[in-house]
Amino acid sequence: MLAGCPGVEYPNCRNDRDCTARREVCVNARCQQCRNTADCPAEQTCLRNRCVPGLNACEGDNDCLTGQRCENNRCVARTECDATRQCDGGRSCVEGRCTTATEPPDPVDNQGRMCTFDPIYFGFDRDELDPTARASLTRAAECLGRERNTRYVLIGRTDPRGTSEYNLALGERRARTAQRYLTALGVAEARLAVSSEGMEGAVGTDETTWARDRRADFRPRD
Repeated sequence: MLAGCPGVEYPNCRNDRDCTARREVCVNARCQQCRNTADCPAEQTCLRNRCVPGLNACEGDNDCLTGQRCENNRCVARTECDATRQCDGGRSCVEGRCTTATEPPDPVDNQGRMCTFDPIYFGFDRDELDPTARASLTRAAECLGRERNTRYVLIGRTDPRGTSEYNLALGERRARTAQRYLTALGVAEARLAVSSEGMEGAVGTDETTWARDRRADFRPRD
């Protein structure tokens, strides 16, 4: 060790290089399993700098996004009412909403497609959701809850690098990850089919434009 450059002792760290040997990252000067969910293996969530099983794991409501609550250690969509939270003013709880006797269960049900969806972007060769992707899917779930009867196909896509076979499989994994997250938020799985177009339609020529190819899109279906 060069003079003037003292080392640090685990679990202390100065940067990620100090944690590489243990396959960890440096967070607030301490080696931790993860900084965010992208640092964790597939099907795991970064919860308080630990990788835990499940795409949307939680220990309390504060671990969940806005519009969600922690139930059985999983983040689920927060409803207006349930078995433990009754409606006021004599209203009834119908499918998680408080309604009056003269109010239909959902005033926008059966009125066709109203939602617009942001693309769900992924990292290079990854099928995990980062915080931005989770937020986009949460907004999608909220709108799908208002549409009720519409159905969509989640189309997984990749950038043009790699073989066609590998990219078709990667695109499907990305679409299924988005599907699982939406169903965890309360969207019926029967409304969400999954498909992959792999690198078909990719237009990127460098890292900036390749990043826009790595996504999952929503496509209406009958």
